[in-house]
Amino acid sequence: MNNPIRIFIVDSIRLLRDGLVSLLKEQKDLTVIGAEARDSSALSKIKELRPDVVLMDIGSPGEDDGISMLRTLSQEALGVKIIVIGVLDLIDVIMPCIEAGAAGYVLKEATFDHLVETIRAVYKGESFCSPQIAASLFSRVTELTSAYFSNVPQRSVNLTGRELEIIDEIAQGLSNKEIAKRLGIETQTVKNHIHIF
Repeated sequence: MNNPIRIFIVDSIRLLRDGLVSLLKEQKDLTVIGAEARDSSALSKIKELRPDVVLMDIGSPGEDDGISMLRTLSQEALGVKIIVIGVLDLIDVIMPCIEAGAAGYVLKEATFDHLVETIRAVYKGESFCSPQIAASLFSRVTELTSAYFSNVPQRSVNLTGRELEIIDEIAQGLSNKEIAKRLGIETQTVKNHIHIF
């Protein structure tokens, strides 16, 4: 058997931490290496122990300390995959988690089996999300891409008459060889001009 997936649990409610530890112990491919409340000592322990996956409760919507810790953890504990647990299936709750560095999430009404499945998937680099959240993620990526490209200076290209002729021939669907024959130049010359584009 391969090495078990090493898990660290961060939850402010001790009863939930202890319950998760007990349930996860039953899984042969998972091992819990620590469990702490959501505070700076948890952050220190995670950096020290370097688990594969962190299960993290971020608190109630509107509480920023959970998101702040998630962001800090994703920036400082490189390579650790974080799954946010016990969240509502709401864009306003899940999107800030993903933007802060969460690799996955488990909803409040999810089953234990779904939690285990999510741990295994996130460990392998996969993710689960509802169609609503997937649509929001695509929309966000589109926004970020548009913002990025609107701020990138466009390179001005001055083409020669010959290069414009070649572009026109390409637009007509001609091959390099056909373009060379039509313009009375070598095929390699056509290739050289195309490479400049």
